[in-house]
Amino acid sequence: MEIREIQAIEGPNAYSHRPIIRAIVDLQEWTECFTNELGDFRFRLIKHLPTLADHYCSRGKIGGFLERLEEGTLIGHVIEHVTIDLLTQAGQTIKYGKTMGILEHPGRYEIIFNYEAKEGAIEGFKQGFDLVKTLLEQNSFDVGQALNSIKEVMADNELGVSTRVIVEACRELGIPVHRLNEGSLLQLGYGRNQRRIQATITSATSSIGVDIACDKEMTKKILSEGGVPVPWGYIVKTEEEAIQAFQDMETPVVIKPLHGNQGKGVTIRLTSAAEVRAAFRVAQTYGDWVIIEEYIVGQHYRLVVVGDRLIAAAQRIPAHVCGDGSSSIEELVARANADPRRGDDHEKELTKIKIDPVVVLTLSQKQMTLASVPEPGEVVYLRDSANLSTGGIAKDVTDLVHPDNVDLVVNTAKLIGLDVAGIDLIIEDIRESYREKNGHIIEVNAAPGIRMHHFPSMGKARNVGKAIVEQVFPSGNGRIPIISITGTNGKTTTTRMIRKMLVDQQLLVGMTSTDGIYIDQKLWVKGDMTGPESARTVLRHPDVQVAVLETARGGILRAGLGYDYADVAVITNVSGDHLGQYGIETMEDIAHVKSLVAEVVRPHSYVVLNADDPYVAQMAQRTVGRVIFFSTEKDNIHVRKHLGLGGTAVFVRRGMILLCQGSKSFRICSVKQIPVTWEGKAQHNVQNALAAIAAGWALGLSAATIRESLQHFSSDAEHNRGRLNRYEVDGVQVFVDYGHNAAGIEEVAKTLKQFKGGSLVGCITVPGDRPDDSIREVGRIAAQGFKRLIIREDADLRGRKPGEIAQILYDEAVKSGMKPSNIKVVLPELEAFCLGLDSCISGDTFVMFYEHIEPIEEEIRKRMELQKTSVFEPTPKAVGV
Repeated sequence: MEIREIQAIEGPNAYSHRPIIRAIVDLQEWTECFTNELGDFRFRLIKHLPTLADHYCSRGKIGGFLERLEEGTLIGHVIEHVTIDLLTQAGQTIKYGKTMGILEHPGRYEIIFNYEAKEGAIEGFKQGFDLVKTLLEQNSFDVGQALNSIKEVMADNELGVSTRVIVEACRELGIPVHRLNEGSLLQLGYGRNQRRIQATITSATSSIGVDIACDKEMTKKILSEGGVPVPWGYIVKTEEEAIQAFQDMETPVVIKPLHGNQGKGVTIRLTSAAEVRAAFRVAQTYGDWVIIEEYIVGQHYRLVVVGDRLIAAAQRIPAHVCGDGSSSIEELVARANADPRRGDDHEKELTKIKIDPVVVLTLSQKQMTLASVPEPGEVVYLRDSANLSTGGIAKDVTDLVHPDNVDLVVNTAKLIGLDVAGIDLIIEDIRESYREKNGHIIEVNAAPGIRMHHFPSMGKARNVGKAIVEQVFPSGNGRIPIISITGTNGKTTTTRMIRKMLVDQQLLVGMTSTDGIYIDQKLWVKGDMTGPESARTVLRHPDVQVAVLETARGGILRAGLGYDYADVAVITNVSGDHLGQYGIETMEDIAHVKSLVAEVVRPHSYVVLNADDPYVAQMAQRTVGRVIFFSTEKDNIHVRKHLGLGGTAVFVRRGMILLCQGSKSFRICSVKQIPVTWEGKAQHNVQNALAAIAAGWALGLSAATIRESLQHFSSDAEHNRGRLNRYEVDGVQVFVDYGHNAAGIEEVAKTLKQFKGGSLVGCITVPGDRPDDSIREVGRIAAQGFKRLIIREDADLRGRKPGEIAQILYDEAVKSGMKPSNIKVVLPELEAFCLGLDSCISGDTFVMFYEHIEPIEEEIRKRMELQKTSVFEPTPKAVGV
């Protein structure tokens, strides 16, 4: 057996509103093998993973999965539970899992489970799969090694503590967060309101300020000239220069790299030339230039300034061990590092104590070595610098800081030019003024770690992460309005209408649609851009004020939603397109997928639903948002009940579009005043307009504003390209439309039958990934709606043989009563268009249902140039009020 695919879906999706892993396995020879038929497999499985006994499974009780194993369950189901068990042991909380067979591929199973750490979850699935496969092959599996592998992957990819607490603060404040790389670079918020943070460096952090803070000598110079007490000293490059400086200073000294960080290479309280030489060599491993400066006596404190406020202060205590009378210092260090709170780097609350040349030198100053055995209770400090990154611990002293010391560190941050700064102060007692107790600033950090303040070893935790987020967002939550539109048909037109209303309000709109991503009405990325990645592209653009997102079924199934929730969700309709794909077999399945857009909202959100579509109307029961129904039916029962409860609805009454809230009524305009409805003939566009009106109202637009925008929205290439666009070529009315399913083609045919003229001719096809029944339905609808047919095929056959789709359509059209002589089969799209148009006479109407619009538009342009007529015959002008 083998793994065919593993995919992480990070946004809300059709399976769960939480992130999931979706894997596909091919069981091959183990297909349809049940666990009760596999000898001692289940016993060896439990021996390897005894904690499987705790799994409830579908039985809803402890031991439920063991019952399933005994009764007989399939191997795909076993892999799911083994994966969840391994991940649980590795520290993740897994609350959802599901295994389903893939009907079109016997032997393949889709395994789904939620996760907390993506990369670790993927590794967990691989290990779970290998465990099951190994046991089936009668071999033994090392569970401990598998767990270590999972934990290592999780540790390598998880956010550090400082970044993690910032993410938690954002979630508390309702600010969306997106990780932009494998490190700690985060986007907070969306569009124009977004900000970025990397560790504790914010979008507002001065790059010059960071450069200054990274240059220790420049920092000292600026601070000294600004009246801040700093140690005096020299920069040296050779050992002899260091010795000369030490002799000139005539005081104990500190040696550290000029461009070091996290206490690396720092040795303090040096009192002899030999110690200076040794310390210089250690420091120079981090860079050529080395600082030698006076040693300041006192306690080490880290104070964090955010904006112009002191947020937290901690006394930093250097790495140390406490003797027991029998263990060596090296053994005591190993024991301290076994503390589960200590990690290798910054991933945990504390860092493991590192044994390096600085530790060896510090011990030698005490006439000790790593082999020395301290007395019981004897505290041995392993280094004099007190950084957490080298194994130190912290004690919160925020409430003890003298006001003078507060002013000192706030002004220090301002002098360097940092909005977030970690300032290292040495002073005998933080409760006394630095002026009286010889306090000195020894370092300024531009990206201070904040875990010591969130998880002090002693004292009160301080929420520095939240303070940083509130500094970045002094008001608001970084969001922009998100409007998400889904449905089988009408999505693109509705999306474009909503964008038009917002653009008319001078807002910079980002839009995704079937023909591309548009930023400020300019095409940004061409192609079908209705999936989650396209939504993220819009939400990451720094200029976008409002996001209008066409959200297709395929994108939801493949990769979920590209946003966390919508402020306005619109569902136009549900019909039988795309059946047989991604496990979608019924209309209820399609409705379930599309309802995700309505479900992933907040109580303040609006959800716009088609009351005339029973599948869509039922979604009102599945959302926490405020529902607005729309309807073209007279006295729709859902609308009547909704209004009776004080709800909102948009509907048509005697040709007038009304918006009602309970007993209040607002006239929007006449249906005939909206050009895209073709004076009410295009009922599908009436529905699209009602959906757009409801969305506009939900966004706070007035009736007059909505009316003005929609009266200037036409079925032309400027406003609604590829959607019932009309041209006149040699007396033939040519319509270009994207209809590609039965419902869409039927609506176009019904609309055009209301126009006076000759024969109605259609050029049709169906995408190759549709099931045969859906193709036959299109053939039947087309035969009933058109006088003659041209049958073509898409260039992308999506797995079909050339001519296969055309033959099914032809057979069904003939079966439905169309004469064979009225049907022409021409497979290439442009050739089919030309033949169909050439077969028409003046007064006929020809509809081209296209795959690629550009060649069709170009052919029309050439023909219109030849007949020396206008490029576009305007749609009917809006009828006055």
